[in-house]
Amino acid sequence: MISIRICGAAVRVHFSFLVFNALIFLMRSSGLVLSFYAVCLLHEAGHLTALRHTGGSISTVDVSGAGIVIGTQKGGRVTDKSRLYVLLAGPAANILLYVLLSICGYHGSFAQLNLIAAVYNMLPYRSLDGGAIISLLSLGTVRERAVMHILTAVKLFMIVLSAAAVYYCGREAFPLLAAAIALFTGDITRSP
Repeated sequence: MISIRICGAAVRVHFSFLVFNALIFLMRSSGLVLSFYAVCLLHEAGHLTALRHTGGSISTVDVSGAGIVIGTQKGGRVTDKSRLYVLLAGPAANILLYVLLSICGYHGSFAQLNLIAAVYNMLPYRSLDGGAIISLLSLGTVRERAVMHILTAVKLFMIVLSAAAVYYCGREAFPLLAAAIALFTGDITRSP
């Protein structure tokens, strides 16, 4: 792991991020890879803009093969409403750019990647915005345990669907299966 400090925040780049990058560069064209990183930067900029807007500040940034996790400073008055706003801001930035590009008549890979990033990040995994939102909304409620059981079933179903896609579509669909398994495993290790 590489660790540096930028503007007071500890930025840690994990080995899995480097492996993930190597795999992407092996499997895709450089233009598509650069578009992917631009989409990711836009997504994170949405989160950071909302975080600054709510008065929050960054303590850590972890970059790994599973994505980017931004840790915030403890202290101050952080409400569930402001957390929800920050979590929704990343996918909202991607959707907004997709809509703007579509209005301008551009429907290429960059526009599509923005839409895919928004949808992907709303999947119900704790390491993604969608799972964090579900956890935020269900935490401490009487239905918290039931929600988590339903989400586990949904995640297992997504692994089965991804495996079926690999079986029927071939190795091009393998990244879907790898992502579904990695996200599921990550959620198991993050469980309280």
